[in-house]
Amino acid sequence: MALTGLPTIVVYNFPEFLHIPYGLLLSKGKVLTTCLDRANTCSPSISSSMFEDLVGKIRLIQALKKMKESRILSVTNSPYVTTIRGDLSSLYDGDIRQLSPEEHNEIFLNAVGESLGTKVTKIGIEEVSSDEQIQNIDDKKAEEIAKMWIAEAKGMKDTIESEVVKSAKMYLAMQILMEKYEATVIATHIRSLIKNPTPEDMMWPSMGNSELQKRGIVGCCQAHINVVLTHMLAQYAFGRSSMMGDFTTEPFNDVSIIMHCGAPWNPRGLDDRVPYIIRDHAERQVSGHSKPGGGACSEVLYPANEPATIWRIDVQGKLIQAHTGMTVDPYSLYKDFDYLMCRTKLVIKTDAGKVQRYVEPDKRGVHRTGTLGDHREKIKDLATLIGFEVIEEEK
Repeated sequence: MALTGLPTIVVYNFPEFLHIPYGLLLSKGKVLTTCLDRANTCSPSISSSMFEDLVGKIRLIQALKKMKESRILSVTNSPYVTTIRGDLSSLYDGDIRQLSPEEHNEIFLNAVGESLGTKVTKIGIEEVSSDEQIQNIDDKKAEEIAKMWIAEAKGMKDTIESEVVKSAKMYLAMQILMEKYEATVIATHIRSLIKNPTPEDMMWPSMGNSELQKRGIVGCCQAHINVVLTHMLAQYAFGRSSMMGDFTTEPFNDVSIIMHCGAPWNPRGLDDRVPYIIRDHAERQVSGHSKPGGGACSEVLYPANEPATIWRIDVQGKLIQAHTGMTVDPYSLYKDFDYLMCRTKLVIKTDAGKVQRYVEPDKRGVHRTGTLGDHREKIKDLATLIGFEVIEEEK
């Protein structure tokens, strides 16, 4: 069984004569090992640790099974199924960005299927704007959701209730689309439910994503499929909702930062909430604040002094980039930070100089996943099970 190439856990029952060929298993890949206290001879704490290690590794297998059963709906007007970034004249080995959308999508989706088995369906604004159910969303239902979000928030500034209602309509549209296309995950990169919106018509999906995450469903902005897959692994394997955002490092304060207009309201798990403030959106195309078209999103106030992991899977490169650190209060480091760039910032103390060596926006994009908790060892185990390399960026 261990040599079939399927993800496998080999268990050594201690104490017994050791006939497990660890070297051979490791050379073949996709095999994790652990042991159990068969004779109940270890201390209770060690025996318990052995059992918990096995349970944790079984959860990773279960997470991979769920990845195979999952279906992503990518909603984007781009002809590409995933977001393309960077200077297209800057080439690297294996670069497929210069290919036609059809060729690019085929290669990329084959990589997704071969590594994780997840299905991806792509639609655009044509399918959204022509959907009769979406174009007739119940205003009262959207208003009820908006009032719930406002009541649950710590506060609201620089936006107005009608903008929150528009975000609620986007959330209801996302639910309609997921049901219509039988999707279990949604990735959105649209800013309206109609074609050719005016600046005042624009709306954003981030609050809808946060609402989905309250139920353990992955919703992710901007249709970066590698980031979406990373979110899914975090949800299924660790039980944690993750933040997606633009990634940067700042070596003088020795921090790495993820920024986005929105994040999960339950980053520690389903029912464990953190405070958020409803804000206008940094991408708005109207000037000023608190007016139609300003949008609505959440500034999530991440707790300080908690372990966190910033990471991303790359299905085409068959690797996972990851680093860990402790969260810090960004407002203690930078003044006026709540108005600079995106509204939510997840900031962690790490060896930023070393992490910077692996910042390759042309190759892998500028977005990453931020997940509360130190998941380094589990990520390494996941990589083993799917045959990926892990780059521990701050090492």
